[in-house]
Amino acid sequence: DGDCVCSNSISAISHVAAPVSALSSRVSVLAQAERTETESKLEDERAVKAATTQQPPYQRLIQALHNDPRAVQEVALGRRVGLYRYCGDIGRGNFSRVKLAIHQLTKDKVAIKVVDRGRLDSKASRMLSREVSTLECVHHPNILRLFEVIETLGRVHLVTEWVAGGELYDKISTCGALKEKQAANLFKQIVLAVKHMHGLGFVHRDIKAENVLLLCETRIKLADFGFSTQLINGPMQQLDTFCGSPPYAAPELFIDANYIGGPVDVWALGILLYFMVAGYMPFRAPTVPGLRASVLNGNYTMPANVTPLCARLIERILVHQPDRRPSLNEILTSDWFTRSALAIEKSDDVPKPKSSIFSIFGNKQKDNVTDNKNVNSYVKKNSTKVRNGHRISQFRETSGNEPRLCTTKRNNSVLTENFLNTYGEFINDAKDISAPTSGRQITKRLFQSGNLKKKIAPMMSDKQVDSTRNSNEILCGHSTNSLTKDFSIDSKLSVDPSLDSEEQSDFVMLPKNTLHLDGLNRLEIEARKKLEELGITEQMICDAIEAGPRSDIIGAYRIIVHRLQKQESKDCVEENILQPI
Repeated sequence: DGDCVCSNSISAISHVAAPVSALSSRVSVLAQAERTETESKLEDERAVKAATTQQPPYQRLIQALHNDPRAVQEVALGRRVGLYRYCGDIGRGNFSRVKLAIHQLTKDKVAIKVVDRGRLDSKASRMLSREVSTLECVHHPNILRLFEVIETLGRVHLVTEWVAGGELYDKISTCGALKEKQAANLFKQIVLAVKHMHGLGFVHRDIKAENVLLLCETRIKLADFGFSTQLINGPMQQLDTFCGSPPYAAPELFIDANYIGGPVDVWALGILLYFMVAGYMPFRAPTVPGLRASVLNGNYTMPANVTPLCARLIERILVHQPDRRPSLNEILTSDWFTRSALAIEKSDDVPKPKSSIFSIFGNKQKDNVTDNKNVNSYVKKNSTKVRNGHRISQFRETSGNEPRLCTTKRNNSVLTENFLNTYGEFINDAKDISAPTSGRQITKRLFQSGNLKKKIAPMMSDKQVDSTRNSNEILCGHSTNSLTKDFSIDSKLSVDPSLDSEEQSDFVMLPKNTLHLDGLNRLEIEARKKLEELGITEQMICDAIEAGPRSDIIGAYRIIVHRLQKQESKDCVEENILQPI
């Protein structure tokens, strides 16, 4: 019996041990298979990594956007879009945010305007479309450059160049009015940008200090083209949409159902120039109806510290009737640009005006100038020097620190009075300022030399005087061919001569559709070579041309071309480019 029990126990144990052994064997097999699979995956990953390492930078970035979990997560969290990774915030608007980003391929810093589609109404959508279409057509050294447009499900991203200096409005609001030499330099660039737009059939319609961006102390970029439009029917096309900021709005925008776009931009330039040299607006009111009344009334004051030629340029621009405002060519050839800005001295070097009119000649001459005869003799003796700009700083306001009354409705006086001797000045008595309704003439003329009978348009220098010119055209302020010819700018004026040339080369925005480099612009050839190093071939460039700014390849091309242009510029601002990895 005992032997039988033991035999049965051994048999039972053997029956239990068999399944355990089989299970252990299966576990071992599964573990081995898992190890094999893991090793296989590691080998595959190493192979993929090795292959990726051997890929050019562009292909490596594109693959990472689809396969790299970190890149996918950054896109989902809104930390990157396309080939750009965000690194900071610049500003915020009603429908958009502006962010600072780095192009991961070229390592250039850019600004990205992120527009929320869900918050756009029909008007805002049209503005966005206009901004893109305008920036695609107008490329100029003083116009903000568009690189790329990226559209996602809920947002539109406008990738533009990054302007580190911020808005001109912020600078003036913080530091006060600009010195006229700096104002002349910056204002000329703004006028050149607007002239380029008008030449291509576009009007801006929202020129203001907030839309002028500072590259540095001497360079600007005109931005924000949401209100811009193309004049399909020519420069005299009638427009009917009230656009822009009310403080910069021309009178016709407040009273007429239709208006012409060009003169509206010119008026805004005059308001902007006033703000640049004065530090505040000529027409001010707490409400839009009050501002409308102020603009239509036309009365404003000219600060005493503004030089005569700058003041006269502002007066010449701020004319109530649109057809009597100067052309952009007339503005660019005004004496304030070509001559007066050269002779402007620091305020500490200018003798303070006294109550006597003789004080304008300085203390040195005061003892010698005692009667009208001596005054006339002194003026005649020094008139040549005055006309040549050597004594501009002495022709300041003679009514102390009092401003001078001006109006946008001065009939023909602002167009014809005393412009042969362009450095002459009309001033107000202090008592006339305090009592403007006295009914008497509120301006008087300083001692002048030369013949005052001949009438010369306010924007002209004495070199432009031509006895055969039609005086009726000048009196009416109409643009003529003789008024729009080019003038050489004195080399002493701190305006970069290269700014006078407009970018006419199409390669700036789109490369030529060719696989051969022969005959291409030098910058385009260099840009194509740099793209080749990054993994973008000639064929890829040609295939991307049709997509335009919605292609990341065209975006990279524009960024590189823009960098090359900055590098060869004489007054190039400090590069904000990271070293490539």
